[in-house]
Amino acid sequence: MARARALPGGRLNEGRLILGVGLGSDRFASELSRTGEELQARRRGRMLDESLGALAAAWSGEPVRHRGEHCTVDGIMFLPRPVQRPGVPVWAAGFPGNAKPISRAARLAGFFPASLEHPDRLAEVVGCLTALCQGRTASYDMAVGLPLGVDPGPYARAGVTWWLSELEPGVRLDTVRGVLRDGPAV
Repeated sequence: MARARALPGGRLNEGRLILGVGLGSDRFASELSRTGEELQARRRGRMLDESLGALAAAWSGEPVRHRGEHCTVDGIMFLPRPVQRPGVPVWAAGFPGNAKPISRAARLAGFFPASLEHPDRLAEVVGCLTALCQGRTASYDMAVGLPLGVDPGPYARAGVTWWLSELEPGVRLDTVRGVLRDGPAV
């Protein structure tokens, strides 16, 4: 396991950070309703978009002043600035076939399709994102979570640039160590 190491100027890991965002869901364990969070997906989407704008402004290192429909930021500075420019790459998660998450992801650095059951579904998503990104896909990332033992090859051929091992809750520590020891599939 790699350890974060502090670098001069208070920076960690030489800029190797990706921020994953999404709307979340109340359907699995009622996480949103149990904490009093907004339940309406469209409103949560607008809240996320506004927050991402404020966060991008904060990564400039300059004071941020933002008064929006969902959040207020008054003179906050984010220091030290992220190593990556203009800021930390942001990947949006969403369900394939839902236009809003795909359109949000096209404005960001990557997409993580939720509940993707087959690589054939990915071709549709890649095509849509390619059209929306208008030529910015050379550095665009597509990530997919796959259960252990599933061949990532068909997903890579469909456009996936990152594959993440899905581990079930309660997985044995030996299994986790084996995944870390074996490293990524070739």
